[in-house]
Amino acid sequence: MKNIFLSLVFLSFSVFFSACQGNPSDEEVLERSVSEINPYQEYVEKMLSYRAISFSLYEDLKDKELLSGGDLDKLHKMLVRYMDTKLESAAYIGKYQYLIDVRDAKYTQKQRLELVMISLSAMLIRYDDYLLAYKSYEDNDKLRVILNTKDSAYGINEDTLQEITDTYNSLSQREDVKNMIDFYEDHISDYYYDKDPLFLYLRDLIQNSPSYKLGFGYFSSISLWWDSLWNDASDGTSGFFSYLFNGTSKSLGNTAGLVETRRGKLYEDANAAANIRAVIQPGDILMEKTPFRLTDKLIPGHWGHIAVYVGNEDELKALGLWDEPIVQAHKEEILAGKLIDEALRDGVQLNSIEHFLNVDDLAIMHYEGESLEAKKARILLTLRQLGKEYDFEYDVETSDKIVCSELVYITFIDVNWETDKLVGINTISPDNVAVKSLETNSSFSIPLLYHDGLEITENKVSKMAELLESAKE
Repeated sequence: MKNIFLSLVFLSFSVFFSACQGNPSDEEVLERSVSEINPYQEYVEKMLSYRAISFSLYEDLKDKELLSGGDLDKLHKMLVRYMDTKLESAAYIGKYQYLIDVRDAKYTQKQRLELVMISLSAMLIRYDDYLLAYKSYEDNDKLRVILNTKDSAYGINEDTLQEITDTYNSLSQREDVKNMIDFYEDHISDYYYDKDPLFLYLRDLIQNSPSYKLGFGYFSSISLWWDSLWNDASDGTSGFFSYLFNGTSKSLGNTAGLVETRRGKLYEDANAAANIRAVIQPGDILMEKTPFRLTDKLIPGHWGHIAVYVGNEDELKALGLWDEPIVQAHKEEILAGKLIDEALRDGVQLNSIEHFLNVDDLAIMHYEGESLEAKKARILLTLRQLGKEYDFEYDVETSDKIVCSELVYITFIDVNWETDKLVGINTISPDNVAVKSLETNSSFSIPLLYHDGLEITENKVSKMAELLESAKE
């Protein structure tokens, strides 16, 4: 069994980025930042989502004796996604690579370093994709043969997986990334105290890359090349050096795409889980903050993620919803304790309360402004979002793909939510949802609130206001 330590990262939907001097207003910085970095941001989100899907698919198929037609379709579509993003990846990698040797008068030294960091991070994403996802397929006898077989129905050429492996093992390309790393390491200390959000994100993105940590020295290059050669020659047995690059795998689930410097303060907290179950009701909103993840560095506001509790078997039966077709379609997951509906990078899915509790801050918002029939319809509508893909554009006006806060936006259909407009796109952040609890005579109450791992038992609304306000400073 091949288990691979999964360390993924993703870029949030609002990046405060400025390549100019002076002190523009927050609104000016936000508008310019999104317009300048948004294409790269969407690329990163897309690649990490594809990686999560590829890893999850491998876990589903690695031990199957017989692959179904649906399984083969998913494998082929994975390769199609790779081919579709191949040129895009190369473009980002090469865009600023020249700056390691050239001083462009258009850029300050810090801007030059930041731009090199963009190309370097794009390069590392591609290497991490192989190390954390594609190498598993390369080391699996059956799946490797399938992925190296031509299929004209999908436009897939022979040896497509081998091409991915060859790119990863290319000594000339590894020398290119090593040169970028050398430039980065020679200059990063000059900006040790810099607090620019984009700069901090790119720094952490690079330094938390598994490929960066593994290194691009001679030994790692030769050992990986030998591993690939051994697979190719034997069409089966994993190479002797492969154990060097395999660690303990972590469940994908809610942590897909995230780099964690530690566990959340409520992680495996049985009392917190019991408190949630004591107060939560079907249809309630859950919010979380995870300052130990890269996600939290760039998401504007306090809260970083939102989900909806759909209810357990007894609760759904009490509402008269248990026999509804959409509930029955997910009955096994609900019976297994997966009661939280959330939009993650690998799609909208159900997860358990314990799975959700890898956080420092948590809040529950209960909606009291609807009838019982409206609440029932909303829960069913929430369940119908399961399986949708992630919305890379963060557009609340599209419903075929959604992000976490859009899950609330499109299911609480009678609530007038606050939104922000970024580069002509209407978006909704978790804080846009949270602020509803502060309104005079609000229809939303806060039955449970945790901050920094501790339960807030008094003045929860005031504490919520304080958290939202402090995030603006």
